[in-house]
Amino acid sequence: MEKKSRLVVICDVKRMFQRSLFVFFILGVVATIAFYYVNMDEQSTDIPLVPSAYTYNSLDGCDLFSGKWVYDNDSYPLYRELQCPYITGDFACGKYGRMDSIYQEWRWQPHTCTLPRFDAKEVLERLMNKRVIFVGDSVNRNQWVSMVCMLQTVIPVERQVMERINPHVSLLSFKALGKFSTENSSCGFA
Repeated sequence: MEKKSRLVVICDVKRMFQRSLFVFFILGVVATIAFYYVNMDEQSTDIPLVPSAYTYNSLDGCDLFSGKWVYDNDSYPLYRELQCPYITGDFACGKYGRMDSIYQEWRWQPHTCTLPRFDAKEVLERLMNKRVIFVGDSVNRNQWVSMVCMLQTVIPVERQVMERINPHVSLLSFKALGKFSTENSSCGFA
């Protein structure tokens, strides 16, 4: 008799465990659906994706730090990793098999203004005869490589020059050669 009651208790515990798992599964599904619908409303924006020509000059008073990430697979990513020859080593995720790339299709959207889409031609025009230098660690180097990859999309290959200034340190320079020797722009990393 005692053996039979022990067996009944074990079966009851097993059923209780199975029911608990089922309840947790249902709660997880409901939470996932609720999270999806809450974030779906946040991703819709009334701010136009294509800014006007004066947008760069109209960012006065814009709080760039108050905003949200919005999904934008229409105009992002700004460059394709496999098409940029300047991504090297451990930073070439796609080259070494990273299959997901959806993380590249998000952009920052401030609450009070519209950020213009990066325009490599306009940046190069503003940098004509100037130099931009990124100084820092590997995070800054990644930002520099990303900037170079965005710029190189509008520069003919024969006008792109990547130089290692010093072989013993990470001192690199990317130059966009203009039609004339006075139209050079450079973006360096130290």
